[in-house]
Amino acid sequence: MTYVHDVTEAQFEAAVLARSREVPVVVDFWAAWCAPCRMLGPTLEREVEALGGRVELAKVDVDGAQALSARFGVQGIPAVMAFRDGEVVADFTGARDAGFVRQWLQQLSPSAAQQALAKATDEASLRALLPDPEVGAKAGLALGRWLLDAGRARDAMAVLLEVRGDEAEALRRSVAFALDAEAYGGEARAREVRSTRPDDVDAQWALASALAGRGQFDEALALFLELVTTHRKYRDDGARKAMLTLFERLGAQHELTRAFRRRLQAVL
Repeated sequence: MTYVHDVTEAQFEAAVLARSREVPVVVDFWAAWCAPCRMLGPTLEREVEALGGRVELAKVDVDGAQALSARFGVQGIPAVMAFRDGEVVADFTGARDAGFVRQWLQQLSPSAAQQALAKATDEASLRALLPDPEVGAKAGLALGRWLLDAGRARDAMAVLLEVRGDEAEALRRSVAFALDAEAYGGEARAREVRSTRPDDVDAQWALASALAGRGQFDEALALFLELVTTHRKYRDDGARKAMLTLFERLGAQHELTRAFRRRLQAVL
């Protein structure tokens, strides 16, 4: 069974608009004389067929469908539009490589595994997806965050050590902060000690780490900055390094990164 069809203007209403209420339909506006169309066409057809019916492809020759081209504002070809429920929901123009086309199509119709991941909100459902080759890594990241939020930093680290990539590394750093605070006795103990001994460096480090671990970056950065100012050599310049880690986690353009980077430079 093929999921690629040539569609004329007369067939468009039924083959595309009506059909898109049952399954996403991708329309390839093309022409035989168009070299980029001849490059994109086979790739688009192959990737649609590989999805096994999750998406269908309607090929419309613009030379015989000028009214359709005008209706949908086609100005250059190849022009690719995705229809769902009779409406255009995504589009691109020009020849693209297979990787782009594959990802673009997958976003139109998530696989069963992707749908399961979107619905997974607890530990059991996320763990069940870890072996899946398609979504296992994303499930690992989601599970790591879930465990960290649940106060189970050690379990979170065990999961995240099996996940590769920059996002996993950034999350592991957050878990490391939480583990550091946990080794001290947790956030509550750190606050308790600081209430009676506000100059206790270990308690301040533990509190900053606990806050960083649970995403309270503003407070954590303020505490680490104070340590840079008052105890620069503590933990081998650890507070400054911790701030740099949080800057990386937040991103260079985040308002906290910009603000605290300036403050850090002022005290160095």
